[in-house]
Amino acid sequence: MDLRLESVAVSDLINLFDDMKISNLSPLIVHSFDVAKISSLMMKRIGIGDSNDVLYAYLSGLFHDIGLLALTELKMPKGVFIATKADISQRGESFNLDPLLYKIDKDYIHSRFSYEILRRMKILPSDYLKAVLNHHTPLEELTGNDREILLSNLINVADMMAQMIRKSIRWGASESIRALFDLLAKYPMVNEVKKAAKDLINSYVEFGYVLDDNPYIERFCNFGFQIGFHEAIEFLKAMVLLVDLRSPFTLSHTSGVAILARDLASEMIKTDFDSLVMYVAGLMHDLGKIKTPLEVLHKPGKLDMHEAYIMKMHVVDTYKMFSKYPKFEEFTAVASTHHERLDGSGYPWGLKAKDLGMRSRILQVADVYEALTENRPYREGMKPLNALGVIENMVNHGKLDLNVYEALKQMVKNGYEVKRSDVVLVEFFGEFENVEEVKKVLDRIS
Repeated sequence: MDLRLESVAVSDLINLFDDMKISNLSPLIVHSFDVAKISSLMMKRIGIGDSNDVLYAYLSGLFHDIGLLALTELKMPKGVFIATKADISQRGESFNLDPLLYKIDKDYIHSRFSYEILRRMKILPSDYLKAVLNHHTPLEELTGNDREILLSNLINVADMMAQMIRKSIRWGASESIRALFDLLAKYPMVNEVKKAAKDLINSYVEFGYVLDDNPYIERFCNFGFQIGFHEAIEFLKAMVLLVDLRSPFTLSHTSGVAILARDLASEMIKTDFDSLVMYVAGLMHDLGKIKTPLEVLHKPGKLDMHEAYIMKMHVVDTYKMFSKYPKFEEFTAVASTHHERLDGSGYPWGLKAKDLGMRSRILQVADVYEALTENRPYREGMKPLNALGVIENMVNHGKLDLNVYEALKQMVKNGYEVKRSDVVLVEFFGEFENVEEVKKVLDRIS
């Protein structure tokens, strides 16, 4: 099987992004879907370009703030909205993003970060990428050709409309609509964008789908639109970033496990396909932690019985996220077994050696080694040889695979090291066009 020939439905990726609403990021993700719906409905009215323009407008709106999601997790890892909780309702129905932007990114660096992430994902044409980059740029400062200016202004206006809806909804429905019409009367817009925005508000049926938290993906997304599997991997990397940045102690955990699992597979199984399966399964294995409460992730001491139960549920949450998508079946089967043990003492399925293939065994060792060698709230990371000693003890007690341990031990003796500090920049997204600017965003890493 050559995964380069495989493709993934964009609708599957959108549904995965919607699953992230179970986390503390919920208000920002609700906002992202608001902007996606407004952008696509306005583009439908403008009617420029080819038949994919409505979808591209949707995707641009959906991911315009993906850099802000990552930056928010990085800057406020102990609770994204603690500093602005007075402005955000518990259910995400009414919120004000202005205080968050002021505290975290008053210079709108997140626009550059969103652009860099989306450029690697390769799901948007260059003119829509530029629109994401410029989604906080006033109309009078926009440069480029007429189409680029229109698209940038479109995402900017959709963003402003979505924020106005959420800020004013607490005042009541009539005040919310009044605030929107005031915005359209005063805010600088390209004529086509202004006309489309007014037409949308006057369309009671379609605008009704904007005014709630349901993404209505089936109404807005072209389900026949596919992207290449390797582009889908770049999307997974972006989702992993949101999970790992939730805690300074997991900053490079997922990428480290994915890289080590890939390299172990390359050493032991020696096929490109298995190496790729292990890398993708490694990326997926902890995505369910997006649901783990921050107070559990950041507890400075060891977890009690009840907290440990909550933590263990992340494997089930990962399985639930991906089991809906047949294209991910082979990877899900591996990712969801990373806490199983050969003697049946693992979780959540309680599988034994006869049930666990080599891929699962590789991921288990990679996860344990990474967890032992990285810093945690209650201890410093172990040196490689000390970590190998712990794994050897687990092998001797029938929990982990001997052959995988021997392969890892030989790799470490030969000088193998898992990347740490710049892994988010280099391994996740490759070489950015402007690495130094993004490093300023990730100043806690550098």
